[in-house]
This record gives sequence, structure tokens and C-alpha cells, in this order.
Amino acid sequence: MKKMIAFIGLFYLLLGGCQMNQDVRPKDIDPEDLPDVPAFQDEATRAFLVSTEEVEPGFYLMESKVEGFQMLFPAGGVYLQDISSITNQGNVETFTFEDFNEEINVKVVGQIRYQQDQSYLADLNDMLVVVRGRTGFEGDFRRRETSDEIIFFGSEPRTFQEEGYISEAYAHVGYIESKEKDFLAIDYNFSILCFNDDEDVCSKEINAKQKQVEKMIDSITFIHQEEVDRDE
Repeated sequence: MKKMIAFIGLFYLLLGGCQMNQDVRPKDIDPEDLPDVPAFQDEATRAFLVSTEEVEPGFYLMESKVEGFQMLFPAGGVYLQDISSITNQGNVETFTFEDFNEEINVKVVGQIRYQQDQSYLADLNDMLVVVRGRTGFEGDFRRRETSDEIIFFGSEPRTFQEEGYISEAYAHVGYIESKEKDFLAIDYNFSILCFNDDEDVCSKEINAKQKQVEKMIDSITFIHQEEVDRDE
């Protein structure tokens, strides 16, 4: 997966996205000529998208504003400006989005925090404590290593209350540290929420969304690094 994302990202970088004209990205194209999905019809969201070509059905390639990471982005996703930011002279970027399917009342909320050249990144164990505190994650982290990254990841069921609903939910939390460059890391927090009175329906829909969320997580990539497939 990650090798494919890297290849596609490099391809679009070299060829200007294979759009109508060289160097034209979705943000520079008339919305009427873009796919009729929230990711492209929302002005703030399309600024992050690399191309109108699907990487996989229902997913497009996005790139962070500071060009720190890339990730598969869902067609129904919308960037949440109010809880996103770029700070520390452009060395920390928080990218937040939601993907709400009104037909089945299931929402995915994702937040990815890219961080580089920050002294607090020096201690890996301290950062895992910080991630736990920030996300409320109480489960166990599993550890995986590739030639380029150290990856800690975990998931747990949760219950959320939002807009008068008690929602069954599932959270995916993780921390990715680069082995190729010091003081470079990403932490993420994805939640799947179901607003449906039928518990069986919620269980089924949350399980169905799990694979989509895992696909997005597995595609998170430091742009400067050569891609490594985490399934290896």
C-alpha cells in the first residue's frame, strides 16, 4: 500500500498531477469540473488534494500544507479548519477532518499531527504518554518497525455523547517516528461513531468502517521517505 502511495505521489509531483494543464491541482480548477463529492466541492478541503484521479475507489491522495506527509483521503471527507492548525514556524501541522455518511448515521473523525524539529520529540516514551493524554487512549500500544519507521498503534471501543445522542464508537490511535531523520514524527487519532438506536446496526456499520480507517492509517507517509509497506 505505502509503496503504491509513494509512487503515485512522485508521479503527480513530476507530471503536475496529470490535470488539464501541467502543475494544475484541484484547488485551481473550476469546482463544476471537479468530482461531485464533498472532498472536492469544499474549498478548504480541495486545497489539500493532489489530483482528481482516485488512488483507490472512494479515495484520493492528499498532501499536508507544509508538505510533510501524504495520506489517502475519503471522497466524503471535509477538512475541519477550526480544529486544525500550523504552528511553531511551520514545523507542526494538525490536520483534522470528518466523513459523515447521513444514510447510515456513521461518522469518521480523523486528526493527524505532523511534527518536526521539536526538542520534545527526543524521548519516545514521553511522546507515547503525551499521545495517551491527548487522545484519552487507555488500551495497549503494539509496536512495529520497518526500515524507516517505528510505529506504535492501538484501538479500543468507546462511547461518545454528541448532539443528544449516545454513540457507540471505536478509536484508532498511533504514533509514527522516523528512523531516517531525527525529531520527525506523526501521531494520529481516528474515531468511528455511529448515531443509530439499533445496536446491531451500529456494530455492523462500525465494523465495515474499520477497514476504511485502517486503509487511511496505513497510507500515512512522510513525504521525504521512500515508502515501506507496513504489511511486510
